[in-house]
Amino acid sequence: MRGIFFGSAVAAVSAAAALALVCGACSSSSTDSAAPSDGTNTTSGGPPRATAPSGSIPCTVDKILAEDCRSCHSASPQFGASMPLITLADLYAPAKSDPSKKVYELIPARVANDASPMPPPPNARLSDADRQTLTSWVSGGAQPSNETCGNTTPPTPFDPSVNCKPDLSIGPASAWSLPAATGEDYVCYGVELKKDSPTHVTGFVPRIDNKTVVHHIVLFESDSPEPATPKSCSPGGSLQWRMVMAWAPGGKGLELPPEAGFPIKPEGTHWVVQMHYSNAQGLADQKDSSGFDICTSPPRQYEADVLAFGTQKFTIPAGAANWPRECSIKVPSQLAGTHLVAAMPHMHKLGVRMSTIRKPADASAPVDLGTINNWSFDSQAWLPATTTLAANDVITTTCTWTNTTGAPVDYGEKTTEEMCYSFTLYYPKVPNIGGLPVWSWAAPAMLSTCK
Repeated sequence: MRGIFFGSAVAAVSAAAALALVCGACSSSSTDSAAPSDGTNTTSGGPPRATAPSGSIPCTVDKILAEDCRSCHSASPQFGASMPLITLADLYAPAKSDPSKKVYELIPARVANDASPMPPPPNARLSDADRQTLTSWVSGGAQPSNETCGNTTPPTPFDPSVNCKPDLSIGPASAWSLPAATGEDYVCYGVELKKDSPTHVTGFVPRIDNKTVVHHIVLFESDSPEPATPKSCSPGGSLQWRMVMAWAPGGKGLELPPEAGFPIKPEGTHWVVQMHYSNAQGLADQKDSSGFDICTSPPRQYEADVLAFGTQKFTIPAGAANWPRECSIKVPSQLAGTHLVAAMPHMHKLGVRMSTIRKPADASAPVDLGTINNWSFDSQAWLPATTTLAANDVITTTCTWTNTTGAPVDYGEKTTEEMCYSFTLYYPKVPNIGGLPVWSWAAPAMLSTCK
């Protein structure tokens, strides 16, 4: 299913426009080489560059690259992309993953790769017609053209805006310096929110400081404060954290429905920002202070919160391929009338696919609460999940993994362990009865029954 981040809202979170990032998808796992685009035949410190024939990229191919690749693979690559895709010489460069092949030779396989789709969520896959255009050009030897592609659509500019006006900015206490030798890096820093009067957070706008190396951002709420100075951290986060927001290239901001907001607690709200950096070009002197701009308002009618469907009860057998775990929970009467807004499926690196379905008690049509058929740990997104729960509805989450580790894998926060959570944004917030912690964000997952 196409992944969608959310921008402006009227009665619910609205779908944001996505930029398709096909051939490298702003990731260091692309089929590429950090080669110059000036037509020279050598690369600094790398293998000899293949000599491109004279001419240009055919306009039918160039249009796809412009619309679906160059938001990252521009003349100065950004969001973790490792090379430009501007000229014919760029496409004739040796592929980083296999220097015996040229970049263009690997493109058809990458755009058709269901296990690691290009473009990844939250971007739409290429149409069959566009895939065929690329495949036909490559199979024909990637012949040059003498066309001038003056009408080629330029890439959509980076625009994570929402309708609300941010009035609060969060970021690290100091910039993070990324070593040139670091390919991938996960870095976390804490944020403390306090207000003198009752306040709701109503919107989140990602603020990207260094577009060259930022791959994605995840915002968590924590039960305890974390240091404001950035430090290396686990990609899996902590079991004590729950997702509030995530952004990846192609996504926009998140704006809550006008009747709901996240409360800033009287004692303060603890957030953790997790940055994923990709320095695929091996650039020196890269620093970053990315964070979020926040919209706030006086308290709205309802407090919003995040819960998790799914399960914590599983052991994935060693060597198991496409191993599923289906877990369900019946909605208790206390949750009748709860409004679901959006869902963010979450597994780790062995995940293959995931779905969450609401089966109404009145036997009406099932409601999809978020399906991802090609899971990518590096491209997590909010999905539309607008529905209202009724007593005795059944919520079923199915996670599927392929275990390539050679040992059984259990639930846990490490990326060598796994998770099966569908984080779901909802309102009104379920209160703690009598001040006791009888309700937890993970309660639906903990109380589910599995088969």
